[in-house]
Amino acid sequence: MANSERERLLERLKGVKALADRGVDGERGNAAALLAVLMEKHGLTEADLEGAEISTHWIRYKTIYERKLLFQLAYMHLGSGHAFGCVGRYTGRRRKEVGIKCTPAQYIEIEADYQFYRKALGEELSVFYSAFIQKNELFPPPGLAERLDSEQVDLDVITKMEAMMEGIEHRTRHKAIGDVADGKET
Repeated sequence: MANSERERLLERLKGVKALADRGVDGERGNAAALLAVLMEKHGLTEADLEGAEISTHWIRYKTIYERKLLFQLAYMHLGSGHAFGCVGRYTGRRRKEVGIKCTPAQYIEIEADYQFYRKALGEELSVFYSAFIQKNELFPPPGLAERLDSEQVDLDVITKMEAMMEGIEHRTRHKAIGDVADGKET
């Protein structure tokens, strides 16, 4: 059973449990019997129902893009207002952790998505970096360049890189010093 299905089941069972605890007369008994049947059918215990309390879970990140990804995933799963950053008490600097207020099941789902999408983001950023270098021609002049053994490059990666290059603006900066390679100033 997927985590989101399990989460929906737990939410449903909590509603039945609330009715079994606070219901009136026959409604209370019927809800308790239904709860027992459903819990046995799905292999759940009272502890599973109790363990769905909201608490703060911390997830570490390394880059600003991983931080943004965590906030986006929290927003995707929980809506707005559930994720927040952390600032050091003594230094006042941002710590590389994001706090997310959620249930343990939601935390597991968010953490799994984070691991998956963090890897995918890293791969895409690597391709983007190569496209950026190519588009802006950030290479040394022929006299300074070293010949490197070419690596095997996947044709799909080259195609993706070329597509990315189309969307990147070519930028140039005016040189502050003359061209040193030829011994002439430009």
